[in-house]
Amino acid sequence: MNIEPMLLSEVDDEMVLDKEWIYQEKYNGVRAVIHVKDHKIVGVRGRSGNPLLFCYPELKDLTLDVATAILDAEIVVLKDGRSVFYGGIDQRRTAPTAAKLRDYPITAIVFDAIQLGEEVLVNLPYDKRLEKLEAFDWSGLKRWHIQLIESTPDGRQLWTRAKEENWEGIVCKNPLGIYELGVRSKQFLKLKNYKFVDVVVEKTEPNPKGTKIYAHTEIDGTMIDVECQRAGAFNINVGDNVRVKYLDIVGSRLIQPTNW
Repeated sequence: MNIEPMLLSEVDDEMVLDKEWIYQEKYNGVRAVIHVKDHKIVGVRGRSGNPLLFCYPELKDLTLDVATAILDAEIVVLKDGRSVFYGGIDQRRTAPTAAKLRDYPITAIVFDAIQLGEEVLVNLPYDKRLEKLEAFDWSGLKRWHIQLIESTPDGRQLWTRAKEENWEGIVCKNPLGIYELGVRSKQFLKLKNYKFVDVVVEKTEPNPKGTKIYAHTEIDGTMIDVECQRAGAFNINVGDNVRVKYLDIVGSRLIQPTNW
C-alpha cells in the first residue's frame, strides 16, 4: 500500500516555541512509512512510495508490541547520539553488505501512527495518536533498531539543546492537529538550526534565478569552500560582502547554503 506521508512546513520565527504544543528533535535521515503485520515489519516505503525494506534488513527480525500498524518514522544512523546524513544514512541507500550493517547501523525513530490494529487514526488529534503509541512497550526495542520519539512541552529548552548539540533542528506539533495525508501541514512545523557566515565573493555566475557565488572562509579552523545560489539577487559583484545561511558542514563544504 502506497501512502503519501504528511510533510512539515518550515518556519523561522522562534515564537512558535512558546505555544502549548508538542516538541521533538528533528532527525536527519530517510522518511519511512512502516507497515506491520503479525507483529513483524513487512514493508517500508519512502516518501515517494519506493520500497526500502531491502536497505534495512535489520528491521525484519524485530517483534513489535503492536500486531498490525502503519507507522510514520525517520530512519537514521546515529553517531554519538546525533543523526548523521553524509557519512551516515547516505551509506544505506542500497542492499547492505555485512560491513555496512556493522559500520552504519540504523534506527527507526517512530513519531506518528496512521493506523493501529483496525483503527485508522488520521482524524484523531496528534496528542491522542501519540498517546496510543506510548501505550505500547518500546523499552526492549531501543537497542534493536527501532524506538519511539521523545516528546516535551518545553520548546525553548529543546531548542537550546538542539543548538548546543548541533541537531538539524526541532519539530513543533499542534497537539490537536490531524494527520493530513500528502499535505505540507501548517500544524506540524520544522524549525531548523541554521548557522551564518559572512564571506567575500570571489566569483559570480549570474543565472535566470539570481546569482551563484563562490568564496572561501575559515570556520572553526577549517577552510570551507562556499558555493551558494543567491535567489533573486542579480547585482552581486566580486568583492562584495554577503551573509550565507547554512545548516551544517561536511568536509570542506557547507550543507544547504542559502540566502539570508
